Amino acid sequence: MLRLTKAGATALALLGSVATAGAADIITYEPTPSATPVYSPTRAANWTGPYAGLIGGYGWGGSTVTNRGILGGGYAGYNFQVNESMVLGVEGDVTATGKTGTSAGTTVTNPWNATLRGRVGYAVGRSMLYGTVGVATGRVNASGTISGGSTRVGWTAGIGAETMLMENLTGRVELRHTNLGTAALTGGSISYSSTDLMVGLGMRF
Repeated sequence: MLRLTKAGATALALLGSVATAGAADIITYEPTPSATPVYSPTRAANWTGPYAGLIGGYGWGGSTVTNRGILGGGYAGYNFQVNESMVLGVEGDVTATGKTGTSAGTTVTNPWNATLRGRVGYAVGRSMLYGTVGVATGRVNASGTISGGSTRVGWTAGIGAETMLMENLTGRVELRHTNLGTAALTGGSISYSSTDLMVGLGMRF
């Protein structure tokens, strides 16, 4: 009986050793968390803030004496984005022009123009369509049968499209009509208006 008891104790001891060794050999695997897709939507374009840039183009004068020529200058303004699609702003520009024309012995030139305008835009993604209207001033000179010069004040209005080429860089195309009224000069009067097609490159700050 004593021998059986010792044999049983020995068997239990061996069984415990095997169980302990087996438990030590068990490899525990930590599950690798599944890769969660990171959603990074493109940040919505926001037009709010100041900006400035350069413009250039070509103009067709509709004055008493038809004239035409290139133009170039700079612009600056401020936009305020009211909501997802509406943008309001104010903008000014100054341009030098080479517009000139001769008819019936009179040569008319328009050496410079300046404007101060309001803008209303409709934003779609990173682009914006806009309308603009405001006050214009410019110089009208004449020589020949009618001579003299006058700095005139009138109005200007147009439409355009602008897009964000980069975070702080924009490009635009604009078609605008300017009317400087009629100037009474020596030998007669000159009425002056022009339609200008311009492209621009601007920086947002």
